[in-house]
Amino acid sequence: MSPAVPIVFAYLFVLALASMLKTSWTDPGILPRNLDKIAQPENQSREDTYGYPYSSMSDYSILPSPKEVMIKGMLVRLKYCETCCIYRPPRASHCRQCNNCVGRDMLIVYKTENEDHHCIWLNNCVGKRNYKSFFTFVICCFLLCCLAAAFSLYQVIFTALDTGSFQIALQREPVSFAVALFCLILLLPVSCLTGYHCFLVMRGVTTHEQLRSNLAANPFEEHPFDFGNPLSNMIHVLCRPRNKSYIGRRKFVEEIYEIDTSNVNNPLTSLSH
Repeated sequence: MSPAVPIVFAYLFVLALASMLKTSWTDPGILPRNLDKIAQPENQSREDTYGYPYSSMSDYSILPSPKEVMIKGMLVRLKYCETCCIYRPPRASHCRQCNNCVGRDMLIVYKTENEDHHCIWLNNCVGKRNYKSFFTFVICCFLLCCLAAAFSLYQVIFTALDTGSFQIALQREPVSFAVALFCLILLLPVSCLTGYHCFLVMRGVTTHEQLRSNLAANPFEEHPFDFGNPLSNMIHVLCRPRNKSYIGRRKFVEEIYEIDTSNVNNPLTSLSH
């Protein structure tokens, strides 16, 4: 076997690992809060788990109505986020896991902030600032599975042809057979994920748009963020420079612990101790 095979495999492995870490540790495009904060009624001040101003339908008599902007002759609605107190830009969404509005910029003629999805395996949102590294990670995983399965099977088949018995080949190359079987099983979900994101990139849509909008019923429906052909969509999604982060990191925030104060004013509880 050529020495180029392990070299290529090692390169893809390092690239996949680096892309995974970069996707997991990069700000996906968290949007700043309180840009469109509305008046707070008296004696109804509330905060969420993270200490940010919180509002609900019961707190306000009138909530801001959605705004509409025109993009390529099509109306796009801007929804108001009650948690972040902002009008979400086109294609942005609020992530419940991160408790932030996240976006990814994919359009030149109008600034958009678009979140693709939240990845539980990477423990981070995939948005405008880390989608390219996520896409690289998915492609590398697919190529690694193909490469490992192909050359492991080649080793088993070559040994079987050399010895004239497939059973003897399995006895001599049990590790190669196990790796080939494992990679072939893993290749099915990885190839589906790779093909799905290639389809999204070529269409210029995101996971949220494809699953939650009319694009789910008609994947080829015209939308205002399409640049006309798959190549142009791929260039605008994968080849543009990364935007600056809105987060001004200054220090690490210590973890907030919740203290149970339900029994603080109970005299019986105090005497029992």
